[in-house]
Amino acid sequence: MGAGFGYSLAGDPIALIAVLAVVGVFGWALFSVRRMVRDEIAARRRIAELEIRLNEAEAAIAAEAHVLVIWRGRAETPDRVVGSMHGAANVPAEARDLVDFRNWLERDSAAALGTCLDELRHQGTPFNIGIRTAGGELLEADGRTAGGFATLRFRPLSGERRNIAALAHDAHKLGKQVERLSALLDAAPFPVWLRSADGKLAWVNQAYVASVDAPDGDSVIEGGIEIMGRASLDRASADPASGCAGRIHAVVGGAMRALDIYEVAVSDGRAGFAVDMTALENAEKELDRHIKAHTSTLNKLDTAIAIFGPDQRLRFHNAAYAALWPLDSKWLDTHPTDSEILDRLRALRCIPEQANYREWKTKQLQAYTTLETRENWWYLPDGRSLHVVCEQHPFGGVTYLYENVTKEIQLESRYNELIGVQRETLDNLEEGIVLLGSDGRLKLFNPAFARFWKLDLAFLETEPHIEDIARHGRRMVAESTAWDEVRYSVTKLDAERKPVTGKITAADRILQYVAVPLPDGNTLLTFADISDSTRMERALRDRADALEAADRLKNMFLSNVSYEIRTPLTSILGFAEGLQMGLAGPLTPKQQDYVRDIRRSSTDLKTIIDAIIDLTAIDAGAMELKLEKVDVTGLLETVADKLAQAIDDRDLTLNIEVGADVTSFIADPKRVEQVLSNLLSNAIGFSEPGGTIRVGARRSRNALQIWVSDSGRGIEPEFQQQAFERFQSRPVPGGHRGPGLGLAIVKSFVELHEGQVSLLSKINQGTTVLCTFPLDGPGSVQRGLGAQEARKTA
Repeated sequence: MGAGFGYSLAGDPIALIAVLAVVGVFGWALFSVRRMVRDEIAARRRIAELEIRLNEAEAAIAAEAHVLVIWRGRAETPDRVVGSMHGAANVPAEARDLVDFRNWLERDSAAALGTCLDELRHQGTPFNIGIRTAGGELLEADGRTAGGFATLRFRPLSGERRNIAALAHDAHKLGKQVERLSALLDAAPFPVWLRSADGKLAWVNQAYVASVDAPDGDSVIEGGIEIMGRASLDRASADPASGCAGRIHAVVGGAMRALDIYEVAVSDGRAGFAVDMTALENAEKELDRHIKAHTSTLNKLDTAIAIFGPDQRLRFHNAAYAALWPLDSKWLDTHPTDSEILDRLRALRCIPEQANYREWKTKQLQAYTTLETRENWWYLPDGRSLHVVCEQHPFGGVTYLYENVTKEIQLESRYNELIGVQRETLDNLEEGIVLLGSDGRLKLFNPAFARFWKLDLAFLETEPHIEDIARHGRRMVAESTAWDEVRYSVTKLDAERKPVTGKITAADRILQYVAVPLPDGNTLLTFADISDSTRMERALRDRADALEAADRLKNMFLSNVSYEIRTPLTSILGFAEGLQMGLAGPLTPKQQDYVRDIRRSSTDLKTIIDAIIDLTAIDAGAMELKLEKVDVTGLLETVADKLAQAIDDRDLTLNIEVGADVTSFIADPKRVEQVLSNLLSNAIGFSEPGGTIRVGARRSRNALQIWVSDSGRGIEPEFQQQAFERFQSRPVPGGHRGPGLGLAIVKSFVELHEGQVSLLSKINQGTTVLCTFPLDGPGSVQRGLGAQEARKTA
């Protein structure tokens, strides 16, 4: 299609109707002109015959009204004006006034006469035309040349000559109109054509020629080149009322274009034109893509959306809308009305309960006649809460937005409840709580804070600055530096703010404060009244100091007394042994028994004193272990041999059980022997005659476990927790009785070896004490961890 063929009439029906009317008029005029031309030729022949007759009768009509204007050469002013137009209506009476014919002729006649006069005077072209005055009177204007003269004669017309002249004048005028219309259609930016009665092309304009890439219009008509070519006519867009036959897609000007074909019937054929709809079709496709994209986007929204047209029918709804209501999707696709949807939702109990549903629905449907946006809250019977927004759609109708705010309302309710609980909690806390904003102003406080610092609640409600609060606080404390630290921790601009803690003595209170910077720039300041706890701490510290002093005094007393008792006790043992050996003479059997009891009691007392001395040394940290490699089997046998007499006296059986993988371990043999002697003595003392005692050793990973087990009466559960405490003893009537230091010594020596002691006892089933020693001696665990860490580092 040629240049300029881009104008589309699809969006302008008035212009389209106008073009159709012009085409119709043009067809009618074209064929009418042909007929009129034939009539004009015949009329001209008739006029010629009449002119001959008029010339022959010139003398007879000399008295006829006429005016002759004569120019000589190329002079602009007439040389002579003769004659008169007497009796002619709407014509100047004076002949000289006829020269300025533009004043008394109609515009078209004046223009035509002016053109003919110019051709007559400059080219010598004669003319004979009919002209019309401004009043509608027909005149004959005849121009001739003779020699060097140019003549113009005006004379009125009547009778047949008048009719012929009027016809010629109208034909000339119509021809000019047809000529202008033809030029207009030929220059039209869209293809226009005319068909004859047999359907062949009779005329095409330049746009048509350009659209089919033809050299000229004659080639198109002769070749019968159709603008549709081989393209098929899509009649889906046909509109018989407007004359649209359909749409084609053809290559025009090297590009594929969409053309709507229009043809209307005219006399002796059909007239047609093509409108380029490419831009509209592309816009429709682009609009369709946008609609699909918007539909896809809207379907992904959680907010339900429904769009109703001006006819109140559903035009669009997204997936959230279909999921919101229990409505059949197929029924929604039938585009029901807003009223029908409300009725169905009411039947399904999916709208708020209304006392007057009809009135409520009427108010809802008033949205189609109002411009303002309306917002409502729907609380449905099923417990859901909807925020409904209704607004006018730009193309008419309304748009509904349904936002399910059930969770938001529940969260808001829970949040408000939580805030209320927090508020009540803060108000009932014993600690003073203050929240200071990033601007240093008070944002939150509780009554305890106001009570601690004797601040008026009305003053605190004004959100005072930390400077004002600190100024009031300095007046109540002896040291003002504490409030300066608090103020600085709140107002400083360091990138890394750290918590600040301290104590403030205010009047009769001791307050511990903590200023904690929060991530949002605020600062949480707490004040805790620690007056009672401070007094209690002071009392406990004094009590602890007193207890430590008493413990030191006890240890000194026990140590001194033990040493003072040990010296005479050693003498008693020596003298008793001398008496038993007969150094003072022979003893009677009774005396032998006394001496034996003296030695036994002295030995027990010496054991107790040694235990007290050992415990005192352990408590003082003065006990040192002499570590060496200890043979386990030999150690157990040695202890058994020392207590063999006591075992035989009570008719007991001793079983020694040593694991095959047990050989030796690193320990202080004296202290381990002391541990086993105490355990075995307790087992002997608490065993019934004829019972069995088991002593054994086994290896467990990097530790050695030694146990002593008896089959005696056992230990009560409530006493088992106290069994390893000092001076805790449960004597058995008629049986073993001790000071309650045996198990305490065992526990202390085992823990001094960095081991552990455990006890298992059941009433009437016996007691088992298990001692666990590290195989490589004290410090082996730390040494092992250090070596492992060193290996990792290496």
